[in-house]
Amino acid sequence: MAWGSGAFNSCDKLLERVEKNDPTLKELVILPMKTFGAKDLERLSNAIGELDEQVDVFPLRWRYISCIVQYYVFCWMLNCLICPMQLTMYLTTENGVNTHLVSISASGHQLPPSSLKAFGNALSIQAQKQQKFGITSLAIGSKDMGDEGVIALCQGLAPSNGALLQHLDLGWKEIGKDGLYEIGRTFVHSTFLTQLDLSRNDFGKDGIVQLSKAVVEHHDDAVAFPALEQLILSECNIDSAGMDVLAKILLGQENTKRSKRMHLAIGSNPIGSAGCHSLVQLLSCADHGSIISHLQAAQCSIGDEGVGILSNGCHQHVEIMDISDNNITKDGAKKFAQSLSHSWPDLVELKIAKNELGSDGVSAMLASLVTRSDTGESTDSEKNSTLKNLDLSYTNCGAEGAKAALASGGLHTLRLFGNTIGSDGFDAIAPLLQGGHPNIENLDLGGNNAEEESVVRLLDSIADKKDDSTHSRLVVLEIGGNKFGDMAMEALTRLQSVWPELDVAHDKPVKESGWKDEDQD
Repeated sequence: MAWGSGAFNSCDKLLERVEKNDPTLKELVILPMKTFGAKDLERLSNAIGELDEQVDVFPLRWRYISCIVQYYVFCWMLNCLICPMQLTMYLTTENGVNTHLVSISASGHQLPPSSLKAFGNALSIQAQKQQKFGITSLAIGSKDMGDEGVIALCQGLAPSNGALLQHLDLGWKEIGKDGLYEIGRTFVHSTFLTQLDLSRNDFGKDGIVQLSKAVVEHHDDAVAFPALEQLILSECNIDSAGMDVLAKILLGQENTKRSKRMHLAIGSNPIGSAGCHSLVQLLSCADHGSIISHLQAAQCSIGDEGVGILSNGCHQHVEIMDISDNNITKDGAKKFAQSLSHSWPDLVELKIAKNELGSDGVSAMLASLVTRSDTGESTDSEKNSTLKNLDLSYTNCGAEGAKAALASGGLHTLRLFGNTIGSDGFDAIAPLLQGGHPNIENLDLGGNNAEEESVVRLLDSIADKKDDSTHSRLVVLEIGGNKFGDMAMEALTRLQSVWPELDVAHDKPVKESGWKDEDQD
């Protein structure tokens, strides 16, 4: 990876490396602090896609012989040897085509539409002539790029259906509905594009409608965007109507289906509870289960009603879901809890943080999960055993909710950050952590405002093995945001003598005088 060289603001040396086909330069990163304008983009375009007809006029074998002759003449004149890599670079760059660069990141630079179109055309030429290598990852343009710039770029890319691009980042580019149409027209048939980032563009429902229009006008019965695996639409002002249109685009025709499941990020969009009906369509395809494996839908105002809608049906193949900060209360948590044992057979990770679930809501959810083996309780076969990672940060879970979470027998990662359960909460959960934990590997108890005495009791409980056969899987414990002084440090030393491989993250010890030690763990 190269970040630029030479004068601080100049990209000249860096572009020279591209033009010389430097085999060590695979990823080109041009930071916003650099000067990168129309002429620079023109140089880059010529370096990656300027395929002239010299090869036909001067046959390759004669060109090769000529280069060898020049090589030995040069060596004789200088009485030295040229590195074979230099000769390879000469042979592969005489016609101005870079064969090593695969990634370009040039976000934050204002570029005129004409230059963007020429650049897109260069990528198309590269794709049409060289299918085995080329630019596969692209992030380009500034927040002022707008529809005009995006349309120009896509017009250059259109002849090759988006060239060889696999990852395209057009986030925060002021893209509107016209830009969305051109993106759809250009990439609808792409067999390369796997990741598309359109986040932080305020195109809303109208943009999704235009995307759908492009799909209808420019594709047949095949699946639209057939290779797409990750679609990022966070902060795009998409409402429930926009979600309905998006679902139709992704689902395609009744007789077609996607070969791979997708990661869909729609966080910070006002889809509301009504938009959850469209989400259910994506999560509950009758023939082959959900087409979505990872759903990021934080801060979408779905509320209790939306959670109830999502709880219906069987969402097979959904592995990761984030519904944090969605105004969900204990009522929604109880509805979701009822579905955990049958509606989410493959769910491994759930983030439901920043929802006011309360101890009742959290306890209801945890009651749907299998219990830990050392409680003596029989394991209900109908309880959920697939969920491994659970984020309950800022849910106001209370001591009872925290106890219910630690009684789970299936979780590997548990986050209880920011629940302010205090000293009473730490004292309540300490017995459940005696000798460690049989299944939890990563436990976050940070930000709970416990006093130092309670922190000491909790650490001593973990250090207290029940017997010689006690086995704990706990490897990371986070307790920052709780009082931590000399007594806690001594307790930590005792703990580490018992569990030396346990990593404990904590605040810098505070002495009674209020001064902090110079060293921090």
